[in-house]
Amino acid sequence: MGSHWRRGVFISGFITLFIALGGCGHYQLGSGGKVTFSTLYVAPLKMRALVPQAQPIIVAQIRDAFIQDGRVDLVNLSDQADVSLHVTVRDYHREVATVRPGDTGLARKFVITLTTEATLIETATGNELFHNRTIIVKRDVYTDSGQQQAEYQILPLLAQDLAQKLTHAVLDTW
Repeated sequence: MGSHWRRGVFISGFITLFIALGGCGHYQLGSGGKVTFSTLYVAPLKMRALVPQAQPIIVAQIRDAFIQDGRVDLVNLSDQADVSLHVTVRDYHREVATVRPGDTGLARKFVITLTTEATLIETATGNELFHNRTIIVKRDVYTDSGQQQAEYQILPLLAQDLAQKLTHAVLDTW
């Protein structure tokens, strides 16, 4: 009776394991969100705020984020795309977060805020999937090496954060 009982437990355990692993058969990494389009055109960035030398940095980060995600193919012409993404930089500003201990008139840390609006348009119909969606990214910047240098160094990180949020806005369920 003991060997039959062990065999029954073994078979039950094997069946349970088989059923449990069978549920993992359709698992995939990433958000798994299905999009209704396969090609994307990223329109030239519109600048409504003064951020010197930001345009190529931001566009490169946006394009890289979509390429790394891999759910859509980027195209270089809008008429080749299923949808077009239009991004406008609306605001760029800094707020003093911390002052220097020896001189309260000088800032040691700023919070940099980049505000954009994004619109996603179906190329064939002109239908807007979303319009002027506000996307805001913030980063802290320390001015120990100089304010101008610190802000220039933080710009790619702001652009990367923006690109991640844009990728989420365009490709994930909205």
